[in-house]
Amino acid sequence: MSHTLIPVILQFTNVANNSNLSFTFTTPGVRWSLGKGIGDSLGFSYNVTPDGVYQPVPCLQDVSFNNDVLSLRTSSQAPTLFGFTLTLFLEVADDASFLTGYCTLNNEAVVYGYLGNERPVLWRNGRISAVIQPPSVSYRSVLFNIEGLKPGKQVDIELNTDPDYGKVSWVLGPGHGNALGIDLSSNDGGSVPLSMLSYTKNHIVMQSPTTDGGGGATNLVLLAYVSWQPDDVRYLYLRVVGDPDVSVYAQVGTRQPQWVSPGYTLFTL
Repeated sequence: MSHTLIPVILQFTNVANNSNLSFTFTTPGVRWSLGKGIGDSLGFSYNVTPDGVYQPVPCLQDVSFNNDVLSLRTSSQAPTLFGFTLTLFLEVADDASFLTGYCTLNNEAVVYGYLGNERPVLWRNGRISAVIQPPSVSYRSVLFNIEGLKPGKQVDIELNTDPDYGKVSWVLGPGHGNALGIDLSSNDGGSVPLSMLSYTKNHIVMQSPTTDGGGGATNLVLLAYVSWQPDDVRYLYLRVVGDPDVSVYAQVGTRQPQWVSPGYTLFTL
């Protein structure tokens, strides 16, 4: 029987120190995986995604997983309650349309599971489940961490690829009802201080409002989607145009994240 690989991001919040966490699947045909053997894939990673949410505080003492069970042990020296991010993959049989199982967490803990390009599922201690959608062909999420956007300044994230091989464009996500769509937030939990946002075929332009007497820089997290034609396009180019003090970090799907330069930076789809 053939299988499909679905990238997974697990965002943990309010996890207790010195505790055991686990996720166990009970659905036949669904198992944890390291993903494809591609050089720049994240595979299994800890706190690599550039979401800007969590401080780089070491918090895990032990991690292990097999086909059915993911087990974590948190450090006794970690903060009382803390958060972190894991990435890995699901290997799903073609006839499997859902997963079921259970997880062991402290009562305060919350886990958001991003399975492919779907809206996140929320898991707490006890039974877990999710509907599984095969990844949409020719769509990929792009996660941006944008830092240093000062008042009255503008940043333009430009998208392109080699015209001899195909075309790429920014889109709102896969065309089905449970797709996540684009998401914009501040990485400190406050409001999003933008005076202008433009999201078009090849440009994402953001401008911060002008404030009297200056003000602090804006740090943002943006989730966008890219689509391409034909299906065998393998690369996209990104560059940042605008205030040189603005730094942009990007991650395409579950590939390794990297900085985006004023000249075109190559990313693998």
